[in-house]
Amino acid sequence: MASPLDSTYGVWLVSLFLQTILYGIGVLQTWIYCASRPKDPGSVKWTVLVVSMLETIQIVFFFHSSYIRFVERFGELQLDLVWADPLQLLAAYLSAFVVQIYFATRIHQLTKARTKFSLSAFSIYAILLLAVVQIVAGIIQTIWSYELRSFLKLDDTKGSNTLQSAASLACDLLITTYLCLFLNTQKGEMMKTNTMMDMLIRDAINRGVLTALSSVVNMVLFLALPNTFWFFLGLAPSSKLYTNSLLAMLNTRQHLRDKLPASDKGWNSIPMATITSGDIPKKMQGRASIAAVDFEMASVGQSSVVAIAI
Repeated sequence: MASPLDSTYGVWLVSLFLQTILYGIGVLQTWIYCASRPKDPGSVKWTVLVVSMLETIQIVFFFHSSYIRFVERFGELQLDLVWADPLQLLAAYLSAFVVQIYFATRIHQLTKARTKFSLSAFSIYAILLLAVVQIVAGIIQTIWSYELRSFLKLDDTKGSNTLQSAASLACDLLITTYLCLFLNTQKGEMMKTNTMMDMLIRDAINRGVLTALSSVVNMVLFLALPNTFWFFLGLAPSSKLYTNSLLAMLNTRQHLRDKLPASDKGWNSIPMATITSGDIPKKMQGRASIAAVDFEMASVGQSSVVAIAI
């Protein structure tokens, strides 16, 4: 008898196609990053390396599962999960988690001078909590899927799947919202500064929407169309979108800084701790926000607004 999955095997192949394209873009961005950002701190380089390795593992295992399903078992009814299926799922969840934690640490660098009980601090705690919930639910989903060993039984895991998708969605929205609000507060009287802030806000929204949208599609299709592969359209590209958003952010930092007026660039290399109000000329007061949000670009290369924009 034909299973309800048979009519949606085409979605599996479409998902593999989308993943392959996004993975190729990620590989290109990784190469660009390695070639153009050799002076970044080790923590940033290790983040890129770990995410790239996880994405490679994910795409290899997904391709291996596809090969078994469409080549080795061609013409057979297949309802079972092979060993590569839960492993590629876990790699995708871990990759998204690493990227979310990276953004959380960048936000912490921006707000570490504020009190531990400020609204900014609670926002960071919430982001970290949601990231942890996302990965814990993802691990539970992985283990549960491995034990069930059948795609027709995945509906039994809708609790963990929904929790993972909802936590990931909330984490992305909170990061994007916080960045937009923070960047908006950095606007001053200088048109150049405000233009830069508007560019960063648009960039944060564009990238945050993509990762959030993938979580929504995954969650809605998993609940609305059980026992089908339609939810793959949201699940499969999700980790690749996280990876590409991270690498795009890293690769566009210098491009955005080059848009600053020449008179502003000197302030971008001054550590925040060394800046006092008496050190800033009056004509530069309106531009001080750029230095405040980009103060570690040259010193540690991690905590500028550009470096945490999604």
